[in-house]
Amino acid sequence: MKVPPGWYVILSCAELSSNKPIELERFGLPLVAWRDTSGNAIVMSNVCPHRSVKLSLGYIKDNCIVCPFHGFEFDTSGACQHVPETKKSAVNLKVQGYPVVEKHGFVWLRLGNVDDTKVPWFAELENERLRYSQCADLWPIHVSRCVENQLDYAHLPYLHRNSIGRGFDVSLKREFELDAERITLKLDDDGGSLEFRFPNIWMLQIKKNLFYQMLAFVPVNDHSTKIYIRAYQGFVTLGLIKPIIDKVFDLQNRIILNQDKYAVVSHHPNSSIDALDEKLFPSDRGIAWYRQQWKEREISI
Repeated sequence: MKVPPGWYVILSCAELSSNKPIELERFGLPLVAWRDTSGNAIVMSNVCPHRSVKLSLGYIKDNCIVCPFHGFEFDTSGACQHVPETKKSAVNLKVQGYPVVEKHGFVWLRLGNVDDTKVPWFAELENERLRYSQCADLWPIHVSRCVENQLDYAHLPYLHRNSIGRGFDVSLKREFELDAERITLKLDDDGGSLEFRFPNIWMLQIKKNLFYQMLAFVPVNDHSTKIYIRAYQGFVTLGLIKPIIDKVFDLQNRIILNQDKYAVVSHHPNSSIDALDEKLFPSDRGIAWYRQQWKEREISI
């Protein structure tokens, strides 16, 4: 798979337990994720270099992941520390590992030559008053189509005519701000705005300091994207009411995104990077910039 370099959200921290490896596909690669004895997230290839069995079918022992087939033990660096047959290590036998960090409730994986520490995020969501609920969905379409849907405001009064798009005037002139790190757009005079941070996170400000939507677009492979959806709010943060509010927001988000999904998964070609015949309009300026940045930066994984 080809993608731009950067720090990518790949899964939620809550999905990663301390005693069981999990199988992932990201960027078209078979991966396994697990935690070491210090609780650190580890992500590596899900292929045992001995006989190509999935390591995710194994278990964690003494800070190593153990292959279920022959019991080979691989440490957090991917080096084989024990071969039962020889009762010795074989450190030259290695599983490919990937640099990851945990921040903001997500596991991030670094691809390409980018700053070791510069994980993208939104300053607005650092507000300690805010709490969030989270859900996720899998879309059978390339990640570029999912991102571009959230940069496209002109579809609001059509796909969302009975929800968030009611009364939205697409004829009003709106100016994107574009640079190498972000795409931003002011939507209305009441503080509504959106921001996309390269390579795969997006935020909608609905009410400053009070209500935000945040999405992470996780490339599974060339034909599939996992979307994490968060609703951040600062008006109900304690007590028995918050779980109820969370369920309401999650349901609302699923309804709205299903309205998007209905159209987005019908795109052809599957990837917008291959959509050379599309005729873009002024409202698509953010999309045009996104495509340009992708083409200029993309690397093969």
